[in-house]
Amino acid sequence: MSIDISGGMIVGESGYRFNPPDDYDGTLELWADEVGLDSMSERFDADCTQTVYGFTVPDVAVSDIEHEWLADVQEKAQQFKALTGVDARLIGTQDVY
Repeated sequence: MSIDISGGMIVGESGYRFNPPDDYDGTLELWADEVGLDSMSERFDADCTQTVYGFTVPDVAVSDIEHEWLADVQEKAQQFKALTGVDARLIGTQDVY
């Protein structure tokens, strides 16, 4: 067994802040995968409450941030809220898996 670490930015929120829809008969992890949400966690084998779900965005230097990148972040935040009912945050984090 090996542990890998990557990192990046994700537009979303921690799994402890939302649940799958009431009519979904499965786990948060399965639902997130089915609707196309990415996930990142700072701990190996983290449960859903310790995992951030959302949509990844590319890392960019502050000097390279352009309108298109900001528009992409805002669009992904709207998609996240439409799926979860929760306001998204832009989160930079490690992903340990």
